[in-house]
Amino acid sequence: MCAIFGIIGPYDKAGALKAFQTLSHRGPDAHGFIAEPTLFFGHHRLSIIDPLPEADLPMRVGGALILLNGEIYNYKALRERLGGPFATESDTEVAAVAFKRWREAMPQYLRGMYAMAVWDGDALHLFRDPFGKKPLYWTKQGGTFVFASEIKAILALFPHLKPDSDAVKSYLSYQTFIAPYTLYGDIRQLEPGGMLRYEKGAISIETNDALPVKPTHEKMPQKEVEAVLRESLRYRLVSDAPVGALLSGGIDSSLVAAMAQRELPEALPTFTVGYEGYEKYDERAYAESVAAHIGSDHHAAKMTKADFFDCHDAWVRHIDEPLGDPAAVPLWFLSGRIARRGIKVLLTGDGTDELFFGYRPYFEMADIEKAAGLKFKNWLRNYFRAHYSPNREWEWYKRIFDGTVLYRSYAEIFTDLQQNLLLRQNVRDDTSLKWIAHYIERFENPAGPQWFGYIDFKVQLADLFLKKLDRATMAHGIEARAPFLDRTLVTKLMQCDPAWRMGDAPKWLLKRVAKAWLPEEILQRKKKGFSYPFAEWLHEEGEGEWLMEANAKRRFFRPDALRFIVEASRKKRFKHHFYTLWHYMRWLERH
Repeated sequence: MCAIFGIIGPYDKAGALKAFQTLSHRGPDAHGFIAEPTLFFGHHRLSIIDPLPEADLPMRVGGALILLNGEIYNYKALRERLGGPFATESDTEVAAVAFKRWREAMPQYLRGMYAMAVWDGDALHLFRDPFGKKPLYWTKQGGTFVFASEIKAILALFPHLKPDSDAVKSYLSYQTFIAPYTLYGDIRQLEPGGMLRYEKGAISIETNDALPVKPTHEKMPQKEVEAVLRESLRYRLVSDAPVGALLSGGIDSSLVAAMAQRELPEALPTFTVGYEGYEKYDERAYAESVAAHIGSDHHAAKMTKADFFDCHDAWVRHIDEPLGDPAAVPLWFLSGRIARRGIKVLLTGDGTDELFFGYRPYFEMADIEKAAGLKFKNWLRNYFRAHYSPNREWEWYKRIFDGTVLYRSYAEIFTDLQQNLLLRQNVRDDTSLKWIAHYIERFENPAGPQWFGYIDFKVQLADLFLKKLDRATMAHGIEARAPFLDRTLVTKLMQCDPAWRMGDAPKWLLKRVAKAWLPEEILQRKKKGFSYPFAEWLHEEGEGEWLMEANAKRRFFRPDALRFIVEASRKKRFKHHFYTLWHYMRWLERH
């Protein structure tokens, strides 16, 4: 788990070293670089597997030069398949040999999370894992091609690159920027599962998509689901550094912690965060119940209002693009405390809602889609157009009657019509489809449960949750691992009949698996999205008025529409919208 940075073409060495250094937080244990007249390869290392210096990067294997950020979990099995000899015990060397054997077909043999660069003497090859757990950005400026784990390194080399004014619509639509786009028009991110080849100034990109568009079989036995999940968990316990787990008391993190504890001879360190005086948000009691049940070494931290503002300020300084998920702040807070306890590897429950249909809107969408079959719906279509409502449900029905894509990800925050009212520019219907058009093209009909899960893997997970997870943990020298996001598990489940996977209740299949592992009170808990008193704290400190004043100077949003959001959030409505706008304006102020 590290940072990678590289240049192919003419460059200034002093500038390259300065840019490379901006990524040092991702790999505090070692660093190395190779600087040649038209090639720079640099690597900051967080030592997790084979911490010996022989495994440091950049690494030459045969005629190939390789950089790796992440982990190849099945590297031991691949070593046996590829044969020897091997000079190190590292997964990086195995990846290099696998590339020499299989070239661009290599990713289909890997189970892991990675952003990888291989220079074979003639061409540069970039690879990103199928779920986008590890980031990889690139740009081409004149005859120079640059790639990096974070945008800040590219901006350090090319400070003249400016944000794309149109990209704000991606942020308002999805709280983030969807691959291959970024906030910056001349900087791109490689799509999850993406493979980029740069040779003699030419760029070609392909995608090795591990997410099946069409199911090929009906069901997956419950015992097989459990067996593959346990196998995935065992892979993610392989570490030469201390391992811990996030534990919220929900079914996802609780099942991961329970399975991990069963595999370990000692107590697993588990961590949760709570908020004194805000019992409706506090999950510490549930987490402590699970910890007692499984026998983990549990630690609970309390985040205060002062912690929230301090951590948000640090988060904003750190990230290269706005990210509108308020859960990033407690994650940043907790990551700092986990790091101080010496934990370098952190297990998480990410991916279950998308894989096992844990979000309530999935069931709402499936029901609303039935309205598309109404033979006589013109009257309803005209009625909805004439009677606007700011609520997203209005937009959902309008899309059905207009015959456009209904579900655009659970990450969707401001609909096109809401943006039209908010921005000082005309936002046409379906503007938000621009950012996910390449995903829509892979479906004959982007509707139904298979589409719901697919687009959330691409948008909600890859470009919001996993981006948040990577930046917040790596800033503190922690590698986060998500056992539910295993290539074999995800591919097998998504090949099943989506109607069977969805069933008639959220996570019905996962709950059956978890029944033998968790207390009944955890299985029967009513699902509630992660929340905490961020809106209360923002209003207590007058941040709503600050937002109005900051906008008056920048003239970015329409005052009346912004005021509506601010006032509604005081009444517990549009709270997430409020945070998304406030965070964006704070990011602009800092950057």
